[in-house]
Amino acid sequence: MNPLLNAPLVPFPEDQEGSAPHFEPFGLGYQEEDVRSTSGASELLPDGQVSEDGGFLDWLFKRNAGLENCGTNHQYTREERDKLNLCESIDYLPPNSAVYRTWLARQPHRRKWDRWFMMGSIGVVVGGIGFMLATLIALLSSFKYLAVRYLLTHTDLGVAWLFNMLFSIGLVVLATWTVVKLAPEAAGGGVAEVMAYLNGCQLPKVFNVRTLLVKFVSCAAAVGSGLPVGPEGPMIHIGAMVGAALSQGHSTTLNFSTSFFQRFRNPRDKRDFVTAGTAVGVATAFGAPIGGLLFAFEELAASFSQALGWQIFFACMLAVLVSDTLRSAQRAALGGEFGIFEGAASTIIYEVQMQLKNHVAAVAPAALIGALCGLLGGAFTAVNLKIARLRAAATPARTGRMWMMVEPCVLIGLFVTFGMLLPLAFPCRPTQCYMRPGEDVPICPEGTPDHLQRIVEESIELYTCKESAYDSEIPADSQNSTVPRSYNELATLMSVTGEDAIRHLLSRGTHREFGYAALLVMLVFYFGGAAWAAGSAVASGLFVPMLLIGACIGRLVGLAAVDVAAASHNGSPGAPPGVFLNPSAWAWLDPGAFALIGAGAFMGGVTRLTISLAVIMMEVSSDVRMLLPLLVGIMVAKWVADALTHPLYHGLLEIKCIPFLNPEPMASKHLDLLPVARVMASPVVTLCERDRLGTVWEALRHTNHNGFPVVRASAHGQVFAGLVTRDHLLVLLRQALSMPQSGAAPAVMPYEALRRNPLADRRRAAALDPLLHISQVVKGWSGPGGEAGALALMLNLGPYVNTSAPSVQSSFSVERAHMLFRSLGLRHLTVVDAHNRVRGIITRKDLLGYKLDEAWDRVDGNVSLAASVAASSASDLREQYHL
Repeated sequence: MNPLLNAPLVPFPEDQEGSAPHFEPFGLGYQEEDVRSTSGASELLPDGQVSEDGGFLDWLFKRNAGLENCGTNHQYTREERDKLNLCESIDYLPPNSAVYRTWLARQPHRRKWDRWFMMGSIGVVVGGIGFMLATLIALLSSFKYLAVRYLLTHTDLGVAWLFNMLFSIGLVVLATWTVVKLAPEAAGGGVAEVMAYLNGCQLPKVFNVRTLLVKFVSCAAAVGSGLPVGPEGPMIHIGAMVGAALSQGHSTTLNFSTSFFQRFRNPRDKRDFVTAGTAVGVATAFGAPIGGLLFAFEELAASFSQALGWQIFFACMLAVLVSDTLRSAQRAALGGEFGIFEGAASTIIYEVQMQLKNHVAAVAPAALIGALCGLLGGAFTAVNLKIARLRAAATPARTGRMWMMVEPCVLIGLFVTFGMLLPLAFPCRPTQCYMRPGEDVPICPEGTPDHLQRIVEESIELYTCKESAYDSEIPADSQNSTVPRSYNELATLMSVTGEDAIRHLLSRGTHREFGYAALLVMLVFYFGGAAWAAGSAVASGLFVPMLLIGACIGRLVGLAAVDVAAASHNGSPGAPPGVFLNPSAWAWLDPGAFALIGAGAFMGGVTRLTISLAVIMMEVSSDVRMLLPLLVGIMVAKWVADALTHPLYHGLLEIKCIPFLNPEPMASKHLDLLPVARVMASPVVTLCERDRLGTVWEALRHTNHNGFPVVRASAHGQVFAGLVTRDHLLVLLRQALSMPQSGAAPAVMPYEALRRNPLADRRRAAALDPLLHISQVVKGWSGPGGEAGALALMLNLGPYVNTSAPSVQSSFSVERAHMLFRSLGLRHLTVVDAHNRVRGIITRKDLLGYKLDEAWDRVDGNVSLAASVAASSASDLREQYHL
């Protein structure tokens, strides 16, 4: 027997050609009896409702609250599915209609300079914005921490706490007020929203000019206040907004439009420039041009070409060049030399100046760090998602805005209070020797005991310690050191910005600068604060907190390794016990090197980035020698975290009910065995190439579909000719009804009029609902026949039909349909039979994971896979497939 005949094929829903099986209507809600869950839940609960036998804890710890591993699809509640239906999709390619081809023929072919110019403009603008944002944050942070240090040394702790509290709360009020009152879309980092747009989801006001301004102000105030957040996420969103604004050249918010670069006003070019802006935002935030390009390639862009990669790389290069040049100019204005990229003007944010020798033995602790970071990264993701759900469920309906403003103020109040009280529990430690950046040998003041216990950095925090502590082991008459003679371990991490804390944790040669207690307290403190702050009503990111938390984990493992070496009486001569200094082959056994591995691994455990993350960590640290252990840590962290939860940003999209298509579909069985007939929506509302205005109007009025297959008559009946979108139909109806009321056929509308922003059209129509406006015009029609005459007008849809709209037969596999949606950026996929007659239609919502699970449930409920194969005889299969 032919081995092909043994393939386990799933039978199609229809037994005969032309039968009409029961499917859920396209664009309408799901049928209640078809809803099934693979998670074992007996029924779907409304959003936020708890089951009678579980209570609050059951709701908090149920699977769809954040405890789904990467092999499990998220199961949506009824309310969440309703929200999914409200999110519209967008095509990547413009509709290839006759009017589009006419417009395209007038455009310059193979002209590239304007694209390169636009890419360069995006890089220059985002680089300048990044510099201004970093400068403003530095000014606010420096003023806050310098004032607190002055008050601690000249007054007392209470006065310093009061100033810190008032200043921080004032900045947080500014950060949250601008978001809540002016642009709620600016809340959070914005990375998830940019991912959703580039995946093909339409989100209103995400790239609004007001959103950009609010994002800038709120981010600067939030980070400058001392909240456990960072500016990197907002910079990614800002870059995407700049890419959208410059390339489209118009703004509905400012009621502004320009005639330049109009050929870029199409979905494909806009999405490409948004992708470029996103990559430039990463490059500017981290000083990592290659990492920015790879971030866009790995995490964001569904469609990526070689030419687009070159252009994005050019934009990232210019952004970093502009940002660093402005930093160098700022340094020159303060007395430095212009043009030198070092120190404050360096591209390398967390530069590691002491290079350590790598060793094959470093792979083992790197894998351990990766496993720990994967566990804690999964826990951080789960806690973050649970807090987001709890915040949405607990926010009062009437006082929601007020609570959204109060919450960040409560958080900063607790953060400031505990940040100033917890260091008091730590004693003042003697400094002994210290390391200067770029030097391998510690500098020890005269009279330092031969038995060293601690080597520290030059920049450490006194906090409440005195410069000449009584317990210092350094002689009082030693004047050749500018380092304080004692310091507070926890204050050195807590009383500085997050970026400075990361620099302390990554410092080399300072093995015992921080003990277990300080690192554990900092880990727990920042872990809880960052998880709470994420998603609050301020513009903020999580990249700095993730790096800091991971650096604490890595430094803890490194400190334990040093203690193991000390217990074995190993170490370099003259160094503290267990400490190896250059040129020892075991100098890699440094907590600072382990902190770098932990920073990358924890970030990988939360975001599941790999390639781009490794490159970004290399660019921000310049420590290429630790690349292999870093790669091991990142991969192990990803594997462990994948077994626990979905990636953070994907989980946030699930909470926000945005239909994000994963790169690979997930289902209980292989999706090549499932035909699209099992997931398509049917029956479908179709239109004719020449149809009555009344028919088109009724289709728009009684459905919420955003695309309609267009058919034409043939010997086999009405066959598929293409697809027309809802927005184009609305424009055509308005044009037909605005013609002189003589019944004359309207002229063909140019593509420029079709692609006009529908929001602007609605404002010009002075109506929230364009159908309501059309209804009023129809009822007031004064042409021949009155209202009936208006409805009888004939519309020629032929010039506006997308004749390149893809279609597949009902036997086409779901696996390949998913690939089409991802690679071509589709919004609709029409399903036809062997005679090209429309049988159904598929949208991205039909390919979501929970929908695929339900499709397999329906198959298994009707007939098992094995039974279907046994029921199909070899002769039938040969006849069907002409074998």
